[in-house]
Amino acid sequence: MSEKLQLRWLLDPALVGPQMRQQLLGCWQEVANAGGAVGFPFTPVSEEQVESAIDAMVDSLGQGVNRILLAVVNAELAGWLYLAGNSSELTAHWARVSRVQTALEYRNSGVGRALMNEVARAAADDLSLEQLHLELRSGMGLTGFYQSCGWQEIGRRPGALRFAGGDRDEVLMMLTLPHQRKQQVDFADGHKANRDRPGDR
Repeated sequence: MSEKLQLRWLLDPALVGPQMRQQLLGCWQEVANAGGAVGFPFTPVSEEQVESAIDAMVDSLGQGVNRILLAVVNAELAGWLYLAGNSSELTAHWARVSRVQTALEYRNSGVGRALMNEVARAAADDLSLEQLHLELRSGMGLTGFYQSCGWQEIGRRPGALRFAGGDRDEVLMMLTLPHQRKQQVDFADGHKANRDRPGDR
């Protein structure tokens, strides 16, 4: 791809203006109707369906680590994904990646890999997460791509997804993120505190 690819995070609903909403809608609807597994299993998908999903996603921004990652080329949306965190203390150390998609005209140009590399970097470096998870539909040829990005398949729900053409497995994948180890530092009063060890990343 000769044009310069830019990656940008949207962390707040106020950052998603009318023009960006229209670009998200156009990309999402086009990818879904082309057969992409991006949250709308039954096609054709209408603008109203996508608009409702965008409203819910945008309303969630700013809650925990919830955010949208955009891939932009010449001010045009080339792809995007959604990162959603967990509110429970039990699962706050990981987040879920979903809606990963590349606009049709930018497929096979490295956009998807750039998105996956950036979400992994940000999750580890900016959010101090330890794991990322995602689910995908079997039979779409996607497992190999995610494995090439460092993800591993950790399980399946056999026949969990029912389509007119037959049942599909739901594939569970995980990325283990690098994180800083802690060391205990003793103070004179006997209390201990955790301190990041430089150079451990």
